[in-house]
Amino acid sequence: MNSSTSPCALLLAATAASTLMMAGCATAPPTASGIAPTPMGTVSTFHRKSSGSLGSFDGQVVWTQSPGTWQGKPMLASTAPQAGANLHDATTLALVATLNPAGQPVMSYDPPLDFQWPLQVGKTWTSEHTVTLYPSRNTVKIRVNYQVESWGDVTVPAGTFKAFKLRFTNNLGESEERWVSPADGIPTVKRHVERPASHPQGAGVLDAELLSRVQPGR
Repeated sequence: MNSSTSPCALLLAATAASTLMMAGCATAPPTASGIAPTPMGTVSTFHRKSSGSLGSFDGQVVWTQSPGTWQGKPMLASTAPQAGANLHDATTLALVATLNPAGQPVMSYDPPLDFQWPLQVGKTWTSEHTVTLYPSRNTVKIRVNYQVESWGDVTVPAGTFKAFKLRFTNNLGESEERWVSPADGIPTVKRHVERPASHPQGAGVLDAELLSRVQPGR
């Protein structure tokens, strides 16, 4: 993103694309009705540093968008050799399942994990899910609390983006802060995850930020 582009121009462009609804270039935060689609073949590179139950890793993770399937249904797959794959509903982009780097199922979510659109600062909601853990086939009930804390500029190595800051917490004790840029079609600009020692998988910390994003033909 060009940092010299004015905030008003960015917000008007997003409105024209139907990803943000605004009543003009006011200073009030916008309302995001959805996230702009990501073209197949888009490559997003993150720096990830994690420890404990979230895995011991410090380096780059490269995610590529491609078609996928889950239980015979078409999905949008975001795949990284270093981390596996996230399978999203092809229409809503909700997270349906995760795979390990060998392509084997790790977890699935019923119903899928998703934001409750539209997003606007101050909004809160709660969702409940049954998580299936593979290969044991054990299931866990989780309740996730969401809050949209703020909206504004967030700067990472890939550039400066207009983003919502969301906070998630669940009944297992895990918490996450995530910056989301709907107008740019970026579900994760930056994130911070923490698990306490009381979490079923043990303590862990993860930090990630976007290094680059390359779309086909650009």
